[in-house]
Amino acid sequence: MNVMKFTGKAVALCFAAGIAAAALSACGDKKTEEQPAQPGAEVQDQAQTQGLQMQDLDMKPATAAEITEVLAFLPDPVATVYGEPIARKEIIDELVSQEVPLEIYKQIGEGSLRQAMSKQIEDMVKDKIMLKQAEKAGFKPSAEFVAKEMKEEFAELPKEEQEEIEAALKERGLTIETHMKETSENPEIQKKAALSKFVHTEFLDKAKKNVSDEDVKKLYDENIEGFKKPEGVTVAHILIQLDEEKEAADAEAADKEAKAKIDAIYDELLKDPASFDKLAQEKSDCPSGKRDNGKLPAFDKDGTLLDGGGAMDQTFASAAFGIEKAGQITKPVKTQFGYHIIKLIEKTPEEVTPIEKVKDKLTEYLAAEKAQADLNKMLDDEIAKNAKINDFAPAKEAPAETK
Repeated sequence: MNVMKFTGKAVALCFAAGIAAAALSACGDKKTEEQPAQPGAEVQDQAQTQGLQMQDLDMKPATAAEITEVLAFLPDPVATVYGEPIARKEIIDELVSQEVPLEIYKQIGEGSLRQAMSKQIEDMVKDKIMLKQAEKAGFKPSAEFVAKEMKEEFAELPKEEQEEIEAALKERGLTIETHMKETSENPEIQKKAALSKFVHTEFLDKAKKNVSDEDVKKLYDENIEGFKKPEGVTVAHILIQLDEEKEAADAEAADKEAKAKIDAIYDELLKDPASFDKLAQEKSDCPSGKRDNGKLPAFDKDGTLLDGGGAMDQTFASAAFGIEKAGQITKPVKTQFGYHIIKLIEKTPEEVTPIEKVKDKLTEYLAAEKAQADLNKMLDDEIAKNAKINDFAPAKEAPAETK
């Protein structure tokens, strides 16, 4: 079972500024969480949805005047939040910075642009509400706040990660101190850091306190199948493959030759079962023979590897599960890969991960759901009371057809 992550736009913004992660990202070593979309990103998303690739167009970016004309349906201001207008120019300026060619706007069409701008304006309104509420709760963006958060998060990192960051910064001619100072003075990072702390403190931390043991047990019971590890086997094998050239010329003769080889090995094993490892190393056509005496990863009855990453041939898996005791071998088994002799190393019964081992993750999951719901309610309430998104101008009528 995967623990759910926040998916809301506003929440994505708030968690986009993990401070220590941002320091690594700035060094080019690791990525931070997904950054919030900007107005230009909405347009680019629409273009990609319609199969329009901007990099394939050798055109000049649209100017502010051209974008303003294309988005003539936008009112000015586009919205008002807490009595403060969001000017149409905010969107236009951001779109200009995205350097999208005018032809893209034209190909997208007014209908899709209206959808993109509607979503973007709603997101801008939510962002401004989030920032206002964060400041009211005492999380005002500032260089001092970011510097403090960065120092605390850096100090909590393992020594190896600290050294990795410092080495990457050194290559850029920076120290951790100069990088923190430079980062803390970035207004966007100041805003994101404040919002991140706000969401953690006012929503996620509070939600965690309200998750009961009964809630966790209910979620665990409802998803018990996801915590089961099926019965599995670990085996070793000796493989004899059919000679490809001989098979191409005479499949029956190639099969007969491979069968004779595996039968001879089987006869040796009947006389000396302890020789399996030696024979696997010397005669198996599978790399596992020389690598690990023919040992293979554990798998379930369907052949699915217990640790993921692939599956065994079903005939092979069925034969393996048919062995009763560790150390016993099968008669030669034919699969699509050739002939095998399989030795059972161990069988493991079905297991259920106890709730104690997953309690923390389940608590985080439930807290995330609760925090998301509480945050969405706050945004909806604030939009209803303190925000107004202005109506777009009516769509242009299509020109009348001429006869």
